[in-house]
Formats: sequence, structure tokens, C-alpha cells
Amino acid sequence: MSETEESVAIETKPKPALRCREQGNFAEWLARSGGSLAVTTYTSGKLVLVSSRGDRLRFRTLRFPRPMGLALSGRRLALAVQQRILLFQRTETDAVFLPHQEFVTGKLDTHDVAFGLRGLYFVNTRWNCLARATTRCRFVRTWQPPFIANMVRRDRCHLNGLGMQDGRPALATAFCETSHAGGWREANRFSSGVLIDVAHNKVVARGLCMPHSPRRHRRRWWFCNSGHGTLETFDPHTGRCEEVCALSGFTRGLCFVGNHALVGLSKIRPEHILDAPPVHGRHSQTRAGVALVNLVTGSRTGLLEFAHGGNEVYEVLFLPQVKRPELIPFAEPRPSS
Repeated sequence: MSETEESVAIETKPKPALRCREQGNFAEWLARSGGSLAVTTYTSGKLVLVSSRGDRLRFRTLRFPRPMGLALSGRRLALAVQQRILLFQRTETDAVFLPHQEFVTGKLDTHDVAFGLRGLYFVNTRWNCLARATTRCRFVRTWQPPFIANMVRRDRCHLNGLGMQDGRPALATAFCETSHAGGWREANRFSSGVLIDVAHNKVVARGLCMPHSPRRHRRRWWFCNSGHGTLETFDPHTGRCEEVCALSGFTRGLCFVGNHALVGLSKIRPEHILDAPPVHGRHSQTRAGVALVNLVTGSRTGLLEFAHGGNEVYEVLFLPQVKRPELIPFAEPRPSS
């Protein structure tokens, strides 16, 4: 069951309302977790805050231009949107996230964001590098893949995912190892995906299908082998990737709560059906939403499905000890006279 959606619009262009349905023990598990969720549905322009009271889910939807990466550090919440990264600060006495700082990045096609020892890191997909947010300029480059010959604009390899370890960038995902413009859109894109060790500046796994969301949890690396619709682990000692769970959607967006993973699911775009990744062949119908996966059994135990108004999830973030989240958007800039 779910309560009526509350929606806060901060875009002038209308978007279809979000309708959700729940399967399995998703609502019950979320209530027991003591926290809530933040989910970005970037093509639909929505940040969805999800909380639960027993068997009832509550949704609060805020509209942003192309919301993608999310990150949490203590009371700070970062959200990447079109041409900006927004930083919110949670109040001391309640679960309200207030506007704190804004980084103007320009058209960088920012994907993952993460807090680290030296500030806020993000994947600068347009410039094929990892970067840090700063108010002095659009970005500070911190690393680029070894196969990118020089600092070039335009997406070459579709660098997208960033995994942190001990406060430093450690593992990245990309669709391919090409250094020419548009290389990631070529015919072999369903088998050219890579994991890249940032510290040692080398590719450590190949043959993946459009990978995303590398994350460290309980001394193990996990990631979404998105085009296959799977959640997988990666062993840096052997270089092996192993499937943990196969799901009925393009997997992207990943976080963990104890023995459970929350995995974002996206539908295949209608215009890509005839040239869809392998997950389309595995399932007659792909879904959008968030899957709850038991890491002990490797099975899906619950599902929050976006039945209408949200076809593609980018990120899923757990908000611990925040049972009923609220977020106050930044004031929209006024047009100059």
C-alpha cells in the first residue's frame, strides 16, 4: 500500500505524476531499517524520497532538471543535476535537508558523486575524467583513465561510476576503452565494459555490459553489470566478476543496508528495443524502480516499482535514521532584466 504522492515542482515544464506499487516485503523492511530512501529518475526529472510506516509507503517527489548522482556524508547530501551540483545540510533537530552550497559545473554530464577526504568528487563524463567540485572554476581534474590520451572534451568511453575506499576514489566503470569521440556507442558496446583501478591506473576487468555503480561494502566490491540486469561482485585479487542476482531491469544505482542491497532498475527505452542490451532478451518485460536483494541468498525479496511517471533510475541512496525525509529546494535564479 502507499500514501498519496506529495509533489514539489521546481521546473516549469510539467512531468507525469509518479505512481508506485510495492511487492514482497519492501515496505515492511524499509520500516524496520530505521531509515528512508532517495532515488533519482533522471529522464523523468524527479528526486523521489521514500519512507515507510509499517506496510504503508510514503513518497515525496521533487522535480529537478536531470537529477543523477547522490551522495551522503553525515548531515550533508549532494545531488548532481543539469549543469550544477547541489549540496544540502540536514538540520540538527529533524530530517529536513536545507540548501547549503551550489557548484556551477556547466555541461559536464555529471554522473556519480561521492564525498572524500579532499572534498566532493564526481564523474565528469563529458571530459572523460574524475573531478572535484570547486567554486573557483567549473571543476578540478583529479584522474583520467589510462586509455584516454589527453584532456579532451566529448564523451569517449562513457566513464560513469565511482567507487570510494578510505575516502579516496578507488574503482571506476566505463562502457569501453576507446579514446575517440563516440567510441562508446559502437557495435561492441554490450561486451566492451570495464572496471578501472583508479589508484593503480589500470583496467582490472573487461567484457562487461554497460557497467555502473561500483560500491564497497563489507570489504567486497559490488557493481551493476547493467546491460545484463545483474548485481555482481568483483575480486581484485583474481580479477573475477561473479553474478549475485539477476533482475528484471537495466541495473543502475546501488546502496547497502546490512545484509541487503537496494538496486535501481530501469526500463529499456522504446527506441532501443530493436537494439536492446541482453537484459531485454532475458525478460519479456523490464521494470523501473528499486529491488531489495538479500545478499545471503542472492534473491530478490521486495520491489518498489514505478508503474507510471518514472522509467529510468540512476541512483538509489539510503538515508539512515531519517524516517520521514524532507528537502527544501534552492531558490530558482531570477532572469535578468
